[in-house]
Order: sequence, then structure tokens, then C-alpha cells
Amino acid sequence: MKKYLSLLLCVLLAAAVFSACAGNGGDTSKDPSSGSETNNESSASQTSEPSSEHDHLSNPNIYKGSEYRDRTFTVLTFGVGATPVSEFVYNEETADEILPSTVSEAIRDRNNKVNDELGVTIAEIYKQTVARFGGETLNTVRNAISSADDKTFQAISICLYDCGTLALENSLYDLNSLENINMENPWWEQSFNKSVTIAGQLYFTIGDIGFNHKDSTPCVYYNTRLIDDLGLQDPIELAVSGDWTIDKALEYSKKLLIDSSPPIGIDYKDEFGWAGQNDDMYAMLYGAGVKILSPDPEGFLTLTMKGETAIGTIDKVIGLMLDDSYVSGNDFFHVSTTPMVLLQEAFQEGRCLFYSGGINSAKVFDMPDVFGILPVPKYTAEQDDYYSLINTWVTNAYCIAANCGEEAAEFAAAVMDVAGYFSWIKNSDSLAFNYYEKMLKNQKLAREDSEAMLDLIFSARGCELGAIFQIGKKSGSTSVNEMLVQLITAKAKGGFVAAYDKYSQAFETDVDELNDYFRMDK
Repeated sequence: MKKYLSLLLCVLLAAAVFSACAGNGGDTSKDPSSGSETNNESSASQTSEPSSEHDHLSNPNIYKGSEYRDRTFTVLTFGVGATPVSEFVYNEETADEILPSTVSEAIRDRNNKVNDELGVTIAEIYKQTVARFGGETLNTVRNAISSADDKTFQAISICLYDCGTLALENSLYDLNSLENINMENPWWEQSFNKSVTIAGQLYFTIGDIGFNHKDSTPCVYYNTRLIDDLGLQDPIELAVSGDWTIDKALEYSKKLLIDSSPPIGIDYKDEFGWAGQNDDMYAMLYGAGVKILSPDPEGFLTLTMKGETAIGTIDKVIGLMLDDSYVSGNDFFHVSTTPMVLLQEAFQEGRCLFYSGGINSAKVFDMPDVFGILPVPKYTAEQDDYYSLINTWVTNAYCIAANCGEEAAEFAAAVMDVAGYFSWIKNSDSLAFNYYEKMLKNQKLAREDSEAMLDLIFSARGCELGAIFQIGKKSGSTSVNEMLVQLITAKAKGGFVAAYDKYSQAFETDVDELNDYFRMDK
């Protein structure tokens, strides 16, 4: 049975702001919270593993019928790039440094296998939208729904913000309600699915069928030569021992602070410890095991942000940002519309010790020095795991919209699951294998221990429903993330509790209304 959400709450919430455990094929899931703000000792929880890897390889739980032969499955994708890199169709004339030919060939091979299995051709419609979310994306999907147009496209790949909006408009299928797709299959990212499932309902997903969402995983790069020159212990050793923390990041960052060019004061032209941006706050909060929203025992949402770990993490991150050795890209929009590029240049030129960015930066850096890669630091060394927040603004997820009737939705479900299987990292020479082993690990990460860090970074990825649903914007004017930006802008520690209390009524009202909505019979 289709489970929809409704238009009313979305309209009220729509005010806008900002692999499958790739190392293990997605068989396990870690979530930094379950029902309350996590403490540092018990923040990871395991989902039950699917059946054995051998069973999935030799006898996958996928649709095996023949009723869809000679049909075309089309994905509608929205993105900001004028020349996109497709996850669904072969990329013609794409430079090897942008997408290695082995990855694009793996896409073509995957699609050929889907055609052999189902008789279905995979196609894509790409639309550029500078606004990233809202606007054209929502209007296009809504128009298709109103006209019941299930011929133009049968699935969508859209920004996570738009996923939340459409889910709350009665506009997306609950993927768990469809017979021809099994969302417990290991090619769907189980840690992500767990983080966005509400009372058993799952409206959007990611997995090995694509790779752009993997690029949006936060991490920290460091210059190995500068570490040696400063006489510091290799931070990868700290990460392996569990001692890579926010405190240690600040301690190391303070070691490089040279005002080498005018004007007086440290900026992107100087030599400094840490290149970052406001996103560091969101990433480090999630990395500390703090979530805005977590599931209660019945799977409904509860506010879990206000607690000792959140208070401590926010003050530690603000302390890092206030230090002279920290240079924020957000401070230089008056210089460039893409200020993080200025900080990338500082890192590439060997003037910056740490660069906080996304996995995709590994493909961009062009530098003589060897660089290493680290997960987002923990709150304390006692915390069990490192957690990686999937960026809400950058990331697209996959959905089946209500422009499809039940038959078309089941068709889309079948093709997505079969394509996911043939993309799975455990299948030899698959899309996920080529992306992870040949594209990421074959970059300028020349050291084997850096490759181990990639496994660590990807092992516990998740998303923040509080950001996707922009908690605080329906009943008030300020979302939780916007409140955090206010704290960053204030440039002072100790303000979180007062700020949270100021907006808490709006936060609580929004969550109550969300839960009321998810309890409705759809």
C-alpha cells in the first residue's frame, strides 16, 4: 500500500535555508543516536545484518520477472552543475580527472546487465537549478503529479531539502511499502536509511546505485610535510587509537600561525592551522553523536539536541573557530563567490595544516606535498565511534514520486533494486567498487593508512532529519541550523542554552506536528 504524506505540513514547513558502509558493503549500520542524546560510551547501535554475503551474491532478493521488457526507466535529476557527472548513464567526453573512465564504464556495464536481466533501458533527464532546492525542482515534480505523468520520468534524484518537502506533501512513495524493492538489501545504505526512517516509513534513500552522495561526506585533510616540520604525531595514529578529538584538532591547529602577508591579521593569504567554514559546526556536532531529532521507541521523532554533549561540543567548536589559526571561508564571500577555493589554494600551496571539506576534495587537490585524510574529530576520546554527517544541501537522494501510479511505482522499484544489486561494491568491477577502490583510493592518497581512514569515514554515515525538515521554521522564524549560525556569528562560548531556550517552543511545536502527521493513516 502506498504511504503518502500531505501537502499541508510541507507548505507550512517549506521556508528554506542551508557506501552503504562502503568499506563493508552496507551490511551493518551505526547511528549516533537512538531515542535520546547519545552519551560517549553507547552512541553506536547495530542493525540486524541481512543474510550472508554469499546469499546476496548468488541469489539476490530482487525482482526477477519479465513483465517490464522493452520499457525505459528514466530518472529526473536536479543539480547545480552546467556539465553534470551522471550516476545513471554513461558519461561521454568527461575528463578522467573528473570521473575516471573505469567508473563511467562501470555505469554502462551496470545498465547493460539491467537490460539483460529485465529488458529495461535506463535513461536520465538532467535539469540545472542554480537555487539548488525549492523553485524549479518542486514545480517540475508537482506538475508531473498533477497531470499524472508517469511517462516522462519514474524516479527522481533531488536535494535532501526537497526530499523532505515532497515527503510532507503526499508526493512520495514510502519505499518500504513497495513490493519490488527490498530496502534491507545491502546495496542500499543502511546507516542512512536508519537515520531518515520515521515510524517505519522511508521516503528517500541512497546507496551503491550512485556515488555523488558519497562525495558529500565530510572529512579533514592534512599536510604530512607540515606535520613532520612541526614535530607532531601523525594524526592518523590518533584516529586509529581513538584520540582524534576536537581538542586535539585545536591543539594541532595552534601550531601553525604565521602572518606572512598584509593586511595585519591571519587570513587566507597567510600560513595557518585550519581551513574551514560554518559547516564544521554541523559536521562536528553529528561527529560527537549529537542529533537534533532521534527516534523514540515507536520510531517517532523526539528532540535530542539539548544536553551536556551538545553544550560541550558547541563550545569546543566555537573555541576552534575563535582561534586565530582557524580561517573560515564564510568570512570571504566579499572576496569570492566561492571562498573555499581560496582555502583550497592555501592548502595546496602548503600554507595550511588542515583543510575541512568533503571527500570530493581528494579529486581536486593538485599539490606537491603528500596529504592524509581523517574523519571528523570526536567530542572526546571515550566516544566509541567516528560519525560522518551527509551534507543536507549538497546531497541528492533517490525517490519515487506520486506522478507514478502503483504499476509505474512498482516498475521503478524493480529497476532501482536490480540496478542497485549490479552496482553493489561486493560485485566484482561494479560501479561502487570502481568508485571506491579505483577512484577514491587511487587518488593522491598515496599511503595505505589513508585508505584505512576512508573505510573509517564511510563506516558510519547518516543524515539529520532536523535539518531536512528545518525544525523551527514552521512555528517560528529560525531553524536549529540557523540558531547555530547565530552562535557562530556571536563569536562567544556559553550561549547555546539561552539560544535554544529562546526557540524551544517553536522546535517542540514543529516536532509535535510532524509526529501527528506521521501517525496519520496514509
